[in-house]
Amino acid sequence: MTRHWLKGRLPNTDALRKQLGIHPPGQPVQGWMATQLSRPQLWHMNRRSVAGGVAVGLFISWMPLPLQMLIAAITAAVLRVHVPVSVVMVWFTNPLTFAPLLYVAWRVGSIITGTPPLDTPLTLTFDGLQTALLHAWPALAAGSLFCACITAILGFAATNIIWRISAVRRWRQRARTL
Repeated sequence: MTRHWLKGRLPNTDALRKQLGIHPPGQPVQGWMATQLSRPQLWHMNRRSVAGGVAVGLFISWMPLPLQMLIAAITAAVLRVHVPVSVVMVWFTNPLTFAPLLYVAWRVGSIITGTPPLDTPLTLTFDGLQTALLHAWPALAAGSLFCACITAILGFAATNIIWRISAVRRWRQRARTL
C-alpha cells in the first residue's frame, strides 16, 4: 500500500476541509472539532498515521453504534492519526456485512462470557424481542470489544508490514537503476 496509491483514492485534503467547513490554518476557526481537524499531521500520509487510521477505523467499525464515521474522525483526531483512512475503514461494516458481523460478535461474546444461546425460540412480539436483546446485550458488547481489538491489531500490523515491503521494493528498484 504505497502513499501514491492511497493519495489517488482518498479525497483531496483541501476539498475535504472545505466540505467539512474547516478553514485553513491561520484563519479563525470555531469549535474544538474544527481546531482538531485543521492540524496538518492528521492529513499527512506516513506509515505511522495510516496504520493508526486503519486501526481506529477497524476498531470503531465493530462497535454497534450510530454515527461511526463521526466517532472515527474524532477518535483519529484525538489520537493524531490519519483521519480520512480511519473514516474509510469504518466502511468495513456496511448494510451487507452488518448483520453477519453482529452475529459473529454475539457468538464470540457468548463464548467469552459463557452465556448459552437462547433456548426458547424468538417470538415476534415486542416483549419477546426485548427479552432477547436484554439477554444478548452483554455477550454482544464483550464480543464486539474483543473482535474490535483483534482486527485493529491485525490491521495495524498488516498495514505496517505492507508499507515496509513496499518501501523495501522501491529502495531495491532505485538501487538497480543507479
